[in-house]
Amino acid sequence: MLKLSMKPTGWFQIGWSAEIAPGATKAMKYFGEDMVAFRTEDGKLVVMDAHCKHLGAHLAYGGKVKGDCIACPYHGWEWNSQGANIHVPYQDKPTGAKLRTRHIIERHGIIFMWHDPAGGAPREGWELPDLFTGVPQVPAREEDFYPCYPHAVIDKPGERIHPQMVVENAPDTTHFHFTHGTPECPELLWFDTSDGSWRSEMGFKSPKTKEVALSLYTLAPCISLSFTIFNGQSVKYRLILTATPVDEETSDFRVNYFFPRDPASPDVMPESLRAFARQTVELFEEDARMWRHQIFVQRPVFAKQDIAGYTAMRKWSERFYEAAEGPTPMRAVEAL
Repeated sequence: MLKLSMKPTGWFQIGWSAEIAPGATKAMKYFGEDMVAFRTEDGKLVVMDAHCKHLGAHLAYGGKVKGDCIACPYHGWEWNSQGANIHVPYQDKPTGAKLRTRHIIERHGIIFMWHDPAGGAPREGWELPDLFTGVPQVPAREEDFYPCYPHAVIDKPGERIHPQMVVENAPDTTHFHFTHGTPECPELLWFDTSDGSWRSEMGFKSPKTKEVALSLYTLAPCISLSFTIFNGQSVKYRLILTATPVDEETSDFRVNYFFPRDPASPDVMPESLRAFARQTVELFEEDARMWRHQIFVQRPVFAKQDIAGYTAMRKWSERFYEAAEGPTPMRAVEAL
């Protein structure tokens, strides 16, 4: 059984790069910890503990970026991009105190943060994949797609939903018909977890030819992230669904869409695509309406076709729950 907690190990989205310009700051709270994000004057993004070790001021509220440092708004103590106190304005030497910094990757215009409940660094074999090169069956060039932010994203903060629900969709073929209203259910064609990630392909078959007309490739490096590629004759777009725990009760959910550039408007996303992205809010809601009121059944009663995929997905998910089991927004039961 999964040791559900709101402090899983892995990579998590904490925002979008364009939200934090050089010299800007932003307050954040994830995994129950207050953090400050700031971008140095030369463009490096830093995320560290929010509270100055002097008298506890929150550095995001009035803190000023100076070079590669953030200066406390209360007494001017400066903390550099490594979290070290390098300047106290009214004494000759800094204190040597340090604030904990977080491991950050900016990719596809998205800010990803590594979280290890024990405080460790990112590990070999737990790498953050690339949406465009990470699925060898359908490689692509990122420059051939519009950036997701700001016109093709969904932002759902403070949801009382556990991030495990992101990957619970990975082997679930039948909900496409009953929850999303598709004419047919896709088929789970294959899945693989041998490299530490969840990889799978679902296929929607043509009613006429009975051949796969639309494939959905999923790559999930951890329970909090799902990279999905829609690949059909007329449907070719990609998305990243993310869920990041804020505390023991809520998660921030985000969906990031990447659409192929239109040769007629290569630099500006057409309104038709922006409208499609806005309409997908309802697609998210169709899932979220289930998740918000769902209990987590550790030992479900499966239909025959569910057994292989769901069993593999739950087994794979175990590696991300290294923290002790704790409170979550979803009540877990062993069986019904």
